[in-house]
Amino acid sequence: MKRLIPSLLFFVAFGVAAWQLTACKRTPSPPTEQDAVAVWKNINRSPHYQDLLSLTKTNGEMQKANGVEVYTLYYQARIRSVVKLGNHPAGTEDTYSSNYPFRWTEKGWMGPDHQIYPEH
Repeated sequence: MKRLIPSLLFFVAFGVAAWQLTACKRTPSPPTEQDAVAVWKNINRSPHYQDLLSLTKTNGEMQKANGVEVYTLYYQARIRSVVKLGNHPAGTEDTYSSNYPFRWTEKGWMGPDHQIYPEH
């Protein structure tokens, strides 16, 4: 009986440790609208042809691809051109919809601008 108690405690401790390793893995909170604004500004920094007037998150989708968490953030943006682009004079405002793919890393979400956006 005296040998059974330490063995039982060992198995309980092992079970708790195994549960913590598997159960504590959680889905990270998704990138935010502010993260998408930062991505837009980083991507469109140079050359500077457009100003961002607004960017609104319209949807999001979390997936696992090749064992990596991936989040697609869908958005709608309003922009104003600062230079003449094609037939559009400077000051032309336009609205478009698009998306940004983010990939989960040890330090947070990596955006398409290759910057890390920590989990909020």
